[in-house]
Amino acid sequence: MGAQADVIRACALSLQTHRATNLVGEMGTGKTTIGTAAATLAGFERVLVLCPPHLVRKWQREVKATVPSANAVIVRTISDLERVRHAGGWPLFVILSREQAKLSYRWKPAVATRHVVAGSAAARDEVGRVIFLPCCPSCFSPIVDDEGLPLEEADLGRKKHTCEQCRGPLWQADCRGPRRYPLADYIARHMPGYFDLLLIDEQHEYKARGSAQGLAAGTLAEACKAVLTLTGTLMGGYSSTLFYLLWRFSPAVREEFGYADEAKWVSRYGIVERISRKTGHDDAYEDGRSSRRKSYRTRVVEKPGVSPAVLFHLIGNTAFLRLADVASGLPDYTEEVRLVGLATSDSPGEPSQAAYYQQLASQLEAAVHEALAKGSKRLLGTYLQSLLAYPDACTKGEQVIDPGSGAVIAAVPPLPEANRYPKEQALLDLVEAEKREGRRVLVYITHTASRDISARLESVLQEAGHRVANLKADTVPPERREEWVAQRVKAGLDILLVHPRLVQTGLDLVDFPTIVWQEVEYSVYTMRQASRRSWRIGQRRPVRVVYLAYRGTLQAQALTLVAKKLKASLAVEGELGDDGLSTFGDDGEDLLMALARSLTERVEASDDSLEGLFAETRESERRLEVVLDTIDTESRSLSWAEANTIPTEPVSPHRTSGGAWLIQGGDARPGSSTADAQQLRLF
Repeated sequence: MGAQADVIRACALSLQTHRATNLVGEMGTGKTTIGTAAATLAGFERVLVLCPPHLVRKWQREVKATVPSANAVIVRTISDLERVRHAGGWPLFVILSREQAKLSYRWKPAVATRHVVAGSAAARDEVGRVIFLPCCPSCFSPIVDDEGLPLEEADLGRKKHTCEQCRGPLWQADCRGPRRYPLADYIARHMPGYFDLLLIDEQHEYKARGSAQGLAAGTLAEACKAVLTLTGTLMGGYSSTLFYLLWRFSPAVREEFGYADEAKWVSRYGIVERISRKTGHDDAYEDGRSSRRKSYRTRVVEKPGVSPAVLFHLIGNTAFLRLADVASGLPDYTEEVRLVGLATSDSPGEPSQAAYYQQLASQLEAAVHEALAKGSKRLLGTYLQSLLAYPDACTKGEQVIDPGSGAVIAAVPPLPEANRYPKEQALLDLVEAEKREGRRVLVYITHTASRDISARLESVLQEAGHRVANLKADTVPPERREEWVAQRVKAGLDILLVHPRLVQTGLDLVDFPTIVWQEVEYSVYTMRQASRRSWRIGQRRPVRVVYLAYRGTLQAQALTLVAKKLKASLAVEGELGDDGLSTFGDDGEDLLMALARSLTERVEASDDSLEGLFAETRESERRLEVVLDTIDTESRSLSWAEANTIPTEPVSPHRTSGGAWLIQGGDARPGSSTADAQQLRLF
């Protein structure tokens, strides 16, 4: 459909000339189909697909639909991999869950103990009793640390150690754990070079430096001849989120940067803030020997944003695809922020949601100020989670315990469960309005464990006469989630309650044209992916996304920061605002510290600024689409041959009818605004 054909050809051509190719496609553009077709068109016969566990069956189904002659096999064990060697049918697509790729057996320390010769200094403790020393089970050398002191079993169980004398392992398999072996390691050791192509779905989930799935994906990339990555959200707002993605799958990045060069990458392509602390007592840590020079400790903090220069690591082997290029006739997509006030009481001093929130915030503020004054940040995560969660879980009460001392530093009692609190009532009103229009509602909640609010919301909605289903991680196996949802929809479901991370990738939820964020999610990856679950090919109704938050609370502040990170994330994918890439994130900062500052300084989010941030993002995208469509229409009057015969007169870039870019000069086209020309010049 639309530009899918152009992107398939572009990816196939890139795979023939580059070892790594990236496809950044907006959610709903059909990346599975594009990746399958591109791999086949490029001539690869054996393709290894690495995907999330809930998408293995979908990949198998769509591979067969895209390439009917292909053999699509799901592997879960080493025996399955060995049978693949003799499987027939070409091309061969081997589909592997990332969980099976990364998960290994459990291990435990492996040591021997022995007596030390009586009378030696190492053999006796402070009361003169003989002690046992842990030793290497191979050479029986004592296991000691850098200072020569014996290591305890707890130290050996924290990290895999090797003997300094014989280099033998000081760990072994724990037979009480699961009997399994990471298939990524097996492929790297026993099947290197067997697969022509590694096709990685949801590439952004492998961004962390030390995550097991990231390391497994890097191992598989080295074992395969070429790599094609698919993602809908390449960047998470910070330039550091790009580094390990590109390092693992791009040889060009590895040539210039080492594995530990994340700081070098951020200093070159990111936006950083350097903070030097200087108080009235003068915190200089060094004085000049022969002058009045003073040196101060400087802390470097990365902020949301990215330099335009990072595009040169992407533009040569990355295809960008927007949903409008594939299905221009899709219904409208709108996002709306609705802020509601906390519940108050008529009489001062009576318990209420607003009063208890202020009490909790005041108690936490005092404790945090005291801890920060001592240079400790141990309370930040605890109180942030408490203030984000309490307004939605006020019927459970809240008790905050100092993780260091174990003392209770803040507490408020639970509020009556019989009441309907403002955000719950806002959800009920919205659901009833949507139901009258025959629209199902997908409700995202982020607290589903210790502060689980799903049971209460389910009860509130059912009491109002709605049919509700609550999908949790253990409700159904991941590969059966799509089928489970389809069965509930067929049975007449009105509302689906779910954590966004369970459905953020791959699933088509076109039956839910209305999406409500009941709780704040400040991961750009999760928010962008989950918000587009129903706006995709096959959707015939306008899609509405509503963000609910309590006014004047930390929820509104978090939503504001997410909007800022979202702008930087969109910039890398070519959706540039009027000010260009370099200005994005100038007023942003680390989410944890920003929320802490908003609390300690009692800064409240402005309704206009918060709603304006989301509106600005959507309006920027709409204006850009208008410009692209205008250029698209004008470019149809020029053929490729005619366009390339005008080398002397600079013109603006032209987009082919399929969405590809033809760059010819950089001056603004007559009649276009300067801002539009600046937006398009990079491409």
